[in-house]
Amino acid sequence: MTQFNNTKKKYYLLFTLLFLTFGVVVALVTSLINYKSNFSDIKENLAEWSKTESELKGRLLTDYINSSERMLASIVRSDLTSAYLKSGSEDDKKNIQRLFYTLAYSNKDIMQLRYLDTLGNEVIRIDRDKKTPELIVVPEDRLQNKKSRYYFKESALLMANQFWHSNIDLNMEHGKIEQPLKPTFRISTPLVIENQFKGIIIANLLFSDTIKLLTSSPNFLVYLADKDGEIIHSPDQNGSWSRYLDNRKSIYDIFPKLVHNILNKETLESQSVFYYNWGELFRNTEDINVIFAPKEEVIEGLKNKNLISAVLVAFTVLLVAIPLSWLASIIPSSLQKQLSTAFDDLKFKADLIDTNVMVSTTDKGGIIQDISSYFTQLTGYSRDEAIGKSHNILKHPDTPPEKHKQMWDTILNGNVWSGEILDRHKNGQDFWIKKVITPNLNSNGEIVSFTAIAHDITDKKIIEKMSTTDTLTGLFNRRRLEAISSAEIGRFNRYGSNFSVVLLDIDFFKLVNDSHGHQAGDDVLVQIARILKHNARKTDFVSRWGGEEFLIIASETDIDNAFGFAEKIRIRIQDFAFPAVGQVTVSCGVAQYNAEETFSNLMSRVDTALYEAKNTGRNKVIKG
Repeated sequence: MTQFNNTKKKYYLLFTLLFLTFGVVVALVTSLINYKSNFSDIKENLAEWSKTESELKGRLLTDYINSSERMLASIVRSDLTSAYLKSGSEDDKKNIQRLFYTLAYSNKDIMQLRYLDTLGNEVIRIDRDKKTPELIVVPEDRLQNKKSRYYFKESALLMANQFWHSNIDLNMEHGKIEQPLKPTFRISTPLVIENQFKGIIIANLLFSDTIKLLTSSPNFLVYLADKDGEIIHSPDQNGSWSRYLDNRKSIYDIFPKLVHNILNKETLESQSVFYYNWGELFRNTEDINVIFAPKEEVIEGLKNKNLISAVLVAFTVLLVAIPLSWLASIIPSSLQKQLSTAFDDLKFKADLIDTNVMVSTTDKGGIIQDISSYFTQLTGYSRDEAIGKSHNILKHPDTPPEKHKQMWDTILNGNVWSGEILDRHKNGQDFWIKKVITPNLNSNGEIVSFTAIAHDITDKKIIEKMSTTDTLTGLFNRRRLEAISSAEIGRFNRYGSNFSVVLLDIDFFKLVNDSHGHQAGDDVLVQIARILKHNARKTDFVSRWGGEEFLIIASETDIDNAFGFAEKIRIRIQDFAFPAVGQVTVSCGVAQYNAEETFSNLMSRVDTALYEAKNTGRNKVIKG
């Protein structure tokens, strides 16, 4: 019995030793396999990381260039630009100078914003001061002729709505490279009005911050090189700008074994760096390549991580029950799968897009399913507040229902809708967006959801409103109503649609200012503007014509109906009790547009009628 127990104990110890040996072998083999597998994946991970960084930075660069092009396009399409080119007046020139100044002020990268006429003469030029962030409107005696410069010659050959991009170079002052170095990128577009070339609009952009953003990386040393192998940017600042500065290495010196592949866009399997072509993004003659060289500490970190992972796997296998040691082989693959899934998820939800673009996904009924971080920033609604709700939480009461109906009709038919919409922030503030909505289809071609991508265009709308609106009363200004009058004359010539104008002048308005102060006078102007808007039809156009004068264009209205309309307004104003002032009256002139008459002639007739109303007792309406 004792011998049996000894034998049992002996075999127990033997099997225990065998299982222990088996567990150790499994642990070591599994650990070795895991280490080798992860070691071979280092290159694949680095390649994937470099590709992801290139794509994200490429999108950022595209947005930057597109934004600059939109700025130039806004100048070309501005009513202020058209007005100046038609009149050439000093007032209109000052207006367009203010537009240039506002756009340059809103973008700290703009070093210089100019308008060159057809002969290459600088007409308007805004410079950013070299020592301070202040802007300078360059006086006429310092403006220069640039007809011989390459950027004018090449830009002048473009068609309307096309853009010219320069190479990235260093800013020159008096024939010498400016210190400290100022990388410069220029974008221009021809100014074409009514199919006639009127010159070019060109912006000089300080490209330092953009280059820094494009080349910053936690994992790689990033180089930018042109088609000739010259270095534009090197991680070592003393190695940048080899084309312009002496004793700087080119790509031939830094990557001698890879230079042929890089410049010819050929992939080499055994490469130790990763490179991508950005020529189509810059759209200039440099055909720029971006080169990602892994940092030594990143590679060492990945190797150390793999080693630690291998040790942990071996230790984990030994801790598991010895008879079940074979399960340890599942652990590395499971960990690898989880890491791969997490990496793909991070790539899909790139931070750059999430934090800079307003993106939302809704179901077929318009209920929000997912939003980007920038959506919450722009609208004020958190993810919890927005998801599960309709986009109606942003709907502005002033947006016509017809616009939303047209949008839904378009996307429910499987088409992409694009347009500008006024929305409302959670705190009640208004903001404008340019939105594109795309239907998402399943394998059967059925709509299952919608994706909306939007950009904030509030600043653009503010500039547009400033150019057409009187700041005190909120009515159209004189410039806007002159444009409307041209449209009304066009409708008359095409369809014979009558229209009339009503010119109102406040009686004894100077006495109001002298007796009660200019603030009381301004209050009277604001209140009369409200009375006019309240009594006008939706088809009428009400403006502050200047000083204490108001002008109304009444569409589809003859002289008799315009007279009755003016008389109603006169009585409304006469009966209104103005705070601090009391009673105020107005005199009115009314005239109907006649065929082949200019707007100036029409205004002369209505002004004569107003003059007669003033000279025959005031507080009356006279037909002109």
